[in-house]
Amino acid sequence: MSKTQLNRIMKAIRSSKGRFFGLYTKTGEAINAQLVSESPSYVTVYDRNQYKNRKLAKTSLTGLKLQGKRIGAVS
Repeated sequence: MSKTQLNRIMKAIRSSKGRFFGLYTKTGEAINAQLVSESPSYVTVYDRNQYKNRKLAKTSLTGLKLQGKRIGAVS
């Protein structure tokens, strides 16, 4: 994934304003997530499927679905 694509995903996550969004990872996992916090290398989201917070490396993100918009590889 390119740096530009990752920046687009992170910008959309930051602008989610507390809403849930679909997050896709390199391992093929799809997470119904809500942003909790962000650090330079990691993003912490609340996983609505497993009812717990998850800390993910930003480099492991491949796609995002938010309000009908698709960014990156969304399967």
